[in-house]
Amino acid sequence: MKAKRLDREGLIEGIRRFLKGEGHLLLGFFKVGDRYFHKFFKGDLDGLSLSNPLFSVNGAVYAGRVFSKEFRILLILRPCEVRAYVELSKLMQVNRDAFFAVSVDCFGTSSLRTATDLKEAQALPRQDRTRWACTVCKDREGLFGDCGIRVDGGGGLWLVPFTQKGEELFELFASEVQELPPELAKPREVEYVPFETDLDAFGRDLEPCTLCMNCRDMCPLCFCVDCLFNGQEYMPKGDALLNRVVRKGGEVMPSAKMFYHLVRIYHVSQSCVGCGACEEACPQGIPLTKYFKGVSERIQHLFSYVPGRSFEEPLPFTTFEEDELAGAED
Repeated sequence: MKAKRLDREGLIEGIRRFLKGEGHLLLGFFKVGDRYFHKFFKGDLDGLSLSNPLFSVNGAVYAGRVFSKEFRILLILRPCEVRAYVELSKLMQVNRDAFFAVSVDCFGTSSLRTATDLKEAQALPRQDRTRWACTVCKDREGLFGDCGIRVDGGGGLWLVPFTQKGEELFELFASEVQELPPELAKPREVEYVPFETDLDAFGRDLEPCTLCMNCRDMCPLCFCVDCLFNGQEYMPKGDALLNRVVRKGGEVMPSAKMFYHLVRIYHVSQSCVGCGACEEACPQGIPLTKYFKGVSERIQHLFSYVPGRSFEEPLPFTTFEEDELAGAED
């Protein structure tokens, strides 16, 4: 697999060449003091960071908010963010023509929501500071999108193209083409072990839920414009609520929260990348990731599907093969 070995200056220079194009922007990580942010860059790259040890939002949600056809945007983000972007492109929620997606090796993140000392939280890796979603992640390598940035044992950066768009980007970086070291050419071997979940534990964990729906709003793959839970059928108000109370003899509030989460799990199950953005957004600290990831990984494993692995690989729920579930139990 061909690659280019780059130092930081070589990487920055290649990005500057990209940004010279008309309407070209960069979406990546930006550091100010002890804080990291997602930032749209144009021009000055001071503060650009290839990594962000604190997780707050999956950056694919910002890609999903860009509708203009006049801009070309370079994404340099974590693998889970680029994988979510790839899935959004298959679901026709982003204009792939507008983006060049680059995934960077990730070494895990701390939670910005629970961090009491930002400097300490950024001192990764340490198991007790790392988010659960990161400790169980099987896809931390920069092997997704149009290009990847792999990090070798000495901290060297390797730029690797995966698609035709990646080849175009690859040419902007002035470095000798080399063979990527074999240990960086493929993901880690990780045995598939299903997460143990049960509905009794699910119900108990959901008891604090207030149906604020932050989890829905921050999930990069929960994108329905007309969410059924914005209507009266499942979240009634006014006379619809009082009629239900009279008809049923009472109504526990907030109503339908178990149904809400089960519908969400079903909707995102084929494309969930297990980033944990839903859990980060929950003000009640509900461990949503283990349930979403637990169900999603089972479904993805059933179809031998890795979300974000390829732009061309069809979504399991949009394809049909006569014998695809021949070995599944009834």
